[in-house]
Amino acid sequence: MNKEYSGLVKSLVRGAAAATVAVLALSSGAASAEERACLGRLAPISGKVTTNAIGPGETLGVLAGKIDDKLKLNCGIQGKAFFNPDGTFGGFTHTLVCSDTISEFGQTVHSQVVALSRYDGMPQFTSCGIPGMDMQYGSFREITEPQSGRGIFAPTGGGRLEVEGTVNCAGAVDMKIAGEVCLVY
Repeated sequence: MNKEYSGLVKSLVRGAAAATVAVLALSSGAASAEERACLGRLAPISGKVTTNAIGPGETLGVLAGKIDDKLKLNCGIQGKAFFNPDGTFGGFTHTLVCSDTISEFGQTVHSQVVALSRYDGMPQFTSCGIPGMDMQYGSFREITEPQSGRGIFAPTGGGRLEVEGTVNCAGAVDMKIAGEVCLVY
């Protein structure tokens, strides 16, 4: 990762724009998430994510989507930035908790996924031009790999999602997701 790109990414994470981008980022050149083997069934997933920055390097929002083009998902999503051991921007950890419920051992379980996300290529960001603030807007592409789950999602993770997103100067992030996720049923 070159110094100019590394400096840009560090600046984004420190500023409010970094928090807005914290939704599902995947970074080429940074340490990649280990792709997990699916110990269940890979199923197609698609959806839309809308989030807002709630602090530097952190976002909170919602995901509305479908699995197998029939099972509807309504989930909350929280994103938190992380750094590689060398101090460079590593990506985001995203946690989704969904409104569905299943019963395991007589207890109610809400489906949940924890995923690692990194930029796929160079994001296309431009300064918002607000004096004293490092706000940026633009578009990005990400790859997200589920690392663990509960409820309908495999405890071991598995699958891969591609994300197309935009961030604006108000701190809103809009994304479309498509890919596969590992299910236990």
